[in-house]
Amino acid sequence: MTGLWKFHCKNGKERGFLALYILHSLKNKPKSGYEILKEIEEKTKGKWMPSKGTLYPVLKQLEYERLIKISKIDKRSKNIFELTNKGRSTLKQIRKYKEESRKKILLFKELFLDILDGDTSEIENILFEIRAIYHKNSSRNKEKIKKILKNCISELRRID
Repeated sequence: MTGLWKFHCKNGKERGFLALYILHSLKNKPKSGYEILKEIEEKTKGKWMPSKGTLYPVLKQLEYERLIKISKIDKRSKNIFELTNKGRSTLKQIRKYKEESRKKILLFKELFLDILDGDTSEIENILFEIRAIYHKNSSRNKEKIKKILKNCISELRRID
Protein backbone atom coordinates (compact mmCIF):
# COMPACT_ATOMS: atom_id res chain seq x y z
CA MET A 1 0.00 0.00 0.00
CA THR A 2 1.25 3.49 -0.78
CA GLY A 3 1.54 6.37 1.71
CA LEU A 4 -1.66 7.12 3.59
CA TRP A 5 -2.25 10.58 2.11
CA LYS A 6 -0.95 9.52 -1.30
CA PHE A 7 -3.09 8.07 -4.05
CA HIS A 8 -1.83 5.64 -6.67
CA CYS A 9 -1.91 6.17 -10.42
CA LYS A 10 -1.26 3.82 -13.35
CA ASN A 11 2.22 5.20 -14.07
CA GLY A 12 3.26 4.47 -10.48
CA LYS A 13 3.41 8.15 -9.48
CA GLU A 14 1.63 8.87 -6.25
CA ARG A 15 -0.46 12.00 -5.86
CA GLY A 16 -1.04 13.82 -2.61
CA PHE A 17 -4.55 14.50 -1.37
CA LEU A 18 -4.42 18.21 -2.23
CA ALA A 19 -3.16 17.52 -5.77
CA LEU A 20 -5.93 14.97 -6.22
CA TYR A 21 -8.54 17.46 -5.04
CA ILE A 22 -7.21 20.14 -7.40
CA LEU A 23 -7.54 17.77 -10.36
CA HIS A 24 -11.05 16.85 -9.24
CA SER A 25 -12.04 20.48 -8.74
CA LEU A 26 -10.82 21.56 -12.17
CA LYS A 27 -12.51 18.72 -14.05
CA ASN A 28 -15.73 20.70 -14.54
CA LYS A 29 -14.63 24.30 -14.60
CA PRO A 30 -11.41 26.36 -14.80
CA LYS A 31 -10.64 28.17 -11.55
CA SER A 32 -8.09 30.39 -9.90
CA GLY A 33 -6.03 29.19 -6.97
CA TYR A 34 -8.08 31.48 -4.71
CA GLU A 35 -11.33 29.90 -5.95
CA ILE A 36 -9.94 26.44 -5.16
CA LEU A 37 -8.98 27.59 -1.65
CA LYS A 38 -12.45 29.03 -1.05
CA GLU A 39 -14.09 25.88 -2.42
CA ILE A 40 -12.11 23.71 0.02
CA GLU A 41 -12.99 26.04 2.88
CA GLU A 42 -16.68 25.86 1.93
CA LYS A 43 -16.74 22.08 1.51
CA THR A 44 -15.03 21.58 4.87
CA LYS A 45 -17.41 24.10 6.48
CA GLY A 46 -14.48 26.35 7.37
CA LYS A 47 -12.56 23.62 9.19
CA TRP A 48 -9.67 23.53 6.71
CA MET A 49 -8.29 25.82 4.08
CA PRO A 50 -4.75 25.13 2.89
CA SER A 51 -2.45 28.14 2.95
CA LYS A 52 -1.42 29.82 -0.27
CA GLY A 53 2.09 28.60 0.52
CA THR A 54 0.77 25.03 0.38
CA LEU A 55 -1.58 25.35 -2.60
CA TYR A 56 0.48 27.32 -5.10
CA PRO A 57 3.52 25.00 -5.14
CA VAL A 58 1.14 22.08 -5.82
CA LEU A 59 -0.48 24.04 -8.67
CA LYS A 60 2.98 24.84 -10.04
CA GLN A 61 4.00 21.15 -9.87
CA LEU A 62 0.79 20.02 -11.60
CA GLU A 63 1.39 22.64 -14.29
CA TYR A 64 5.01 21.49 -14.68
CA GLU A 65 3.75 17.92 -15.16
CA ARG A 66 1.23 19.22 -17.73
CA LEU A 67 -1.76 17.97 -15.75
CA ILE A 68 -3.16 21.49 -15.57
CA LYS A 69 -2.48 24.63 -17.56
CA ILE A 70 -3.16 28.32 -17.30
CA SER A 71 -6.16 28.93 -19.54
CA LYS A 72 -6.13 32.68 -19.09
CA ILE A 73 -4.80 35.46 -16.93
CA ASP A 74 -7.60 37.42 -15.30
CA LYS A 75 -7.94 41.19 -14.91
CA ARG A 76 -5.78 41.42 -11.82
CA SER A 77 -3.07 39.08 -13.19
CA LYS A 78 -4.86 36.15 -11.56
CA ASN A 79 -4.07 32.80 -13.22
CA ILE A 80 -7.08 30.69 -14.17
CA PHE A 81 -6.18 26.99 -14.27
CA GLU A 82 -7.83 24.25 -16.26
CA LEU A 83 -7.39 20.51 -16.46
CA THR A 84 -5.50 19.15 -19.46
CA ASN A 85 -6.29 15.87 -21.21
CA LYS A 86 -3.34 14.34 -19.39
CA GLY A 87 -4.82 15.62 -16.11
CA ARG A 88 -8.20 14.08 -16.93
CA SER A 89 -6.51 10.77 -17.72
CA THR A 90 -4.55 10.89 -14.47
CA LEU A 91 -7.71 11.59 -12.46
CA LYS A 92 -9.45 8.63 -14.13
CA GLN A 93 -6.51 6.38 -13.29
CA ILE A 94 -6.51 7.43 -9.65
CA ARG A 95 -10.25 6.77 -9.43
CA LYS A 96 -9.66 3.21 -10.62
CA TYR A 97 -7.86 2.63 -7.32
CA LYS A 98 -10.81 3.85 -5.24
CA GLU A 99 -11.04 0.70 -3.10
CA GLU A 100 -7.42 1.15 -2.01
CA SER A 101 -8.19 4.80 -1.24
CA ARG A 102 -11.21 3.84 0.88
CA LYS A 103 -9.03 1.45 2.86
CA LYS A 104 -6.64 4.32 3.54
CA ILE A 105 -9.45 6.51 4.84
CA LEU A 106 -10.57 3.67 7.14
CA LEU A 107 -7.01 3.43 8.44
CA PHE A 108 -7.06 7.13 9.26
CA LYS A 109 -10.37 6.70 11.03
CA GLU A 110 -8.87 3.95 13.18
CA LEU A 111 -5.81 6.08 13.95
CA PHE A 112 -7.97 9.03 14.97
CA LEU A 113 -10.10 6.80 17.18
CA ASP A 114 -6.94 5.49 18.82
CA ILE A 115 -5.62 9.03 19.39
CA LEU A 116 -8.95 10.11 20.86
CA ASP A 117 -9.21 7.00 23.07
CA GLY A 118 -12.01 5.69 20.91
CA ASP A 119 -14.12 8.68 21.92
CA THR A 120 -16.65 8.42 19.15
CA SER A 121 -20.11 6.97 19.18
CA GLU A 122 -20.90 3.49 18.00
CA ILE A 123 -23.56 5.00 15.74
CA GLU A 124 -20.94 7.12 13.94
CA ASN A 125 -18.92 3.96 13.34
CA ILE A 126 -21.96 2.19 11.93
CA LEU A 127 -22.76 5.12 9.61
CA PHE A 128 -19.15 5.22 8.43
CA GLU A 129 -19.25 1.50 7.72
CA ILE A 130 -22.58 1.83 5.85
CA ARG A 131 -21.03 4.48 3.62
CA ALA A 132 -18.00 2.28 2.92
CA ILE A 133 -20.22 -0.71 2.07
CA TYR A 134 -22.39 1.47 -0.17
CA HIS A 135 -19.40 2.74 -2.15
CA LYS A 136 -17.98 -0.73 -2.48
CA ASN A 137 -21.25 -2.18 -3.84
CA SER A 138 -23.12 0.77 -5.35
CA SER A 139 -22.30 0.00 -8.98
CA ARG A 140 -23.78 -3.50 -8.75
CA ASN A 141 -26.60 -3.17 -6.23
CA LYS A 142 -27.66 0.47 -6.21
CA GLU A 143 -31.43 -0.19 -6.18
CA LYS A 144 -31.20 -2.89 -3.53
CA ILE A 145 -29.05 -0.66 -1.30
CA LYS A 146 -31.44 2.26 -1.83
CA LYS A 147 -34.39 0.10 -0.74
CA ILE A 148 -32.59 -1.11 2.40
CA LEU A 149 -31.59 2.44 3.38
CA LYS A 150 -35.10 3.79 2.78
CA ASN A 151 -36.47 1.04 5.04
CA CYS A 152 -33.89 1.99 7.64
CA ILE A 153 -34.96 5.65 7.45
CA SER A 154 -38.61 4.62 7.87
CA GLU A 155 -37.73 2.59 10.95
CA LEU A 156 -35.74 5.47 12.43
CA ARG A 157 -38.60 7.92 11.84
CA ARG A 158 -40.92 5.63 13.82
CA ILE A 159 -38.72 6.17 16.87
CA ASP A 160 -39.81 9.82 17.03
